[in-house]
Amino acid sequence: MTDYSVSNLNAQYLFLPYGTLLAAGELVRIWMESGQAKEVIVEAKWMIGFDSQGAHAVGRDKELPWQLVAIDTGFEYEDIMAWPEHDLYNPGAQPVVLEFRHPIEVKPSIKMRLLELLYKIRNL
Repeated sequence: MTDYSVSNLNAQYLFLPYGTLLAAGELVRIWMESGQAKEVIVEAKWMIGFDSQGAHAVGRDKELPWQLVAIDTGFEYEDIMAWPEHDLYNPGAQPVVLEFRHPIEVKPSIKMRLLELLYKIRNL
């Protein structure tokens, strides 16, 4: 279970301002404040550094899509980019961004649903 909720269950990123012990490859459950949850795999964990231009992922070739990170996490874009100036900033905690990979969900076909119904009827 992740420390913070996501804004939707199809979220690709999660900004964690106080870090996490989760590692890449782990199966975790993301959740929404409404109580809905979904299991996803942690694709990557990026340490976040800050400079005069704002936030950047340490050790990543290309820049993270920060607007998408903000939308998925439910934070304001400006709060993430200027996190060291935020009221809740803790200099002893390393902020990270988790990147998720969603498993493929098999949607049942009409044939599968019909066979399931016939199986239930047979077992009555």
